[in-house]
Amino acid sequence: MSSKSLFTGVYPFLATPFTADGEEVDAARLRTHIDDLIVAGKVHGITALGSTGEFALMSESERQLVAEATIDAVRKRVPVVIGTAAISTKVAVALSRHAERAGADAIIVNPQSYWLPTEAELFDHYRAIARAVSIPVMVYNNPGTTKVDMSPKFIARLNKEFSHFVSVKESSGDIRRVQNILELTEGRMSVSIGHQSLGLAAFATGATGWTTGIANTIPNLCVEVFEESVTRRNYENARKAFNRILPLCDFYADKSLCRSVKAAAELMDKPLGPPRLPLQRLAVNDYKTLEKLLVKCGAMKDKAYA
Repeated sequence: MSSKSLFTGVYPFLATPFTADGEEVDAARLRTHIDDLIVAGKVHGITALGSTGEFALMSESERQLVAEATIDAVRKRVPVVIGTAAISTKVAVALSRHAERAGADAIIVNPQSYWLPTEAELFDHYRAIARAVSIPVMVYNNPGTTKVDMSPKFIARLNKEFSHFVSVKESSGDIRRVQNILELTEGRMSVSIGHQSLGLAAFATGATGWTTGIANTIPNLCVEVFEESVTRRNYENARKAFNRILPLCDFYADKSLCRSVKAAAELMDKPLGPPRLPLQRLAVNDYKTLEKLLVKCGAMKDKAYA
């Protein structure tokens, strides 16, 4: 597998299971969840420690634990990508080195947040990470959470300077970015889409990956959309499959991925524990809406008639 094709397909951004009190990582439940995604969901890879995984609410040692547990649970059945973003460059470098030592196939890194960096500061941040590891790197542009919007030109510069920066997860919501990045990097960099509701459109414009939190809930349906649109190029079937899940995608985007994924897991009798404070569970009415959406798209049976 080439480093660029490594990121092809559906890669769930794992929710991190916690114990009932939210205090500890539930490693056993994490293993079960990963097995479900690979065996039943047929996903193409696993990504851990993104926003869906509540990485910002975890200590450095907890993140290392999750990285090691994920790599061990996957057992090389599919590629593993570990998120190593941090506010400080020092911590991001340390987590990136740890992921490589632990056996990750690649890392994914979004910009540091809190302070809005200049372009020079942002480039130096990524340069430090580039020098720290030799495994492939996916750059993560997610201005909705980081408040840093990396332009296609800047992302192409990273690819030009650092040959192992071979993919980007583009979550700005601007579908034109897919083609811009492919053109500016002359195809050296693959594009994975992060925005749930733009998956189908992104595939039509050249994206070859879907790194998404919603695949925790409906992995097989996400894989169906990907296979129909990217592998078979049957856009009519892809459109039908995507329209089936679009209402659920919109709900997740509105209510936040980590809350929605954990609520869905609870409704589907595959609990992943609560969100970690200060995040809280969805409201009761939201649970009712979510249950209807899960039944409608075929992710679960209507409990009233089970």
